[in-house]
Amino acid sequence: MELSYDPIWDESGELRRGCTVREALAWLTRFGGRTAGEPVMINGVVYKVGHLLYDPERPDVADKPIAHVFDGYYHQLNFSV
Repeated sequence: MELSYDPIWDESGELRRGCTVREALAWLTRFGGRTAGEPVMINGVVYKVGHLLYDPERPDVADKPIAHVFDGYYHQLNFSV
């Protein structure tokens, strides 16, 4: 599987404008070794990746653009939107 486009980071290593939480998580589960059962923290609230990607009742935060990516403990994903 070829890694041709990174929706999170642009060519200069900057956060790509407009990338939503759901787009980032879909890419990370496909290419980044993340799973649907892992936790992700968004604006201080913990969600499961699968809930944000696949649940028809997913929270609105899943479709918001990412404003900042934080480095988390034990490789936990942390975003602010």
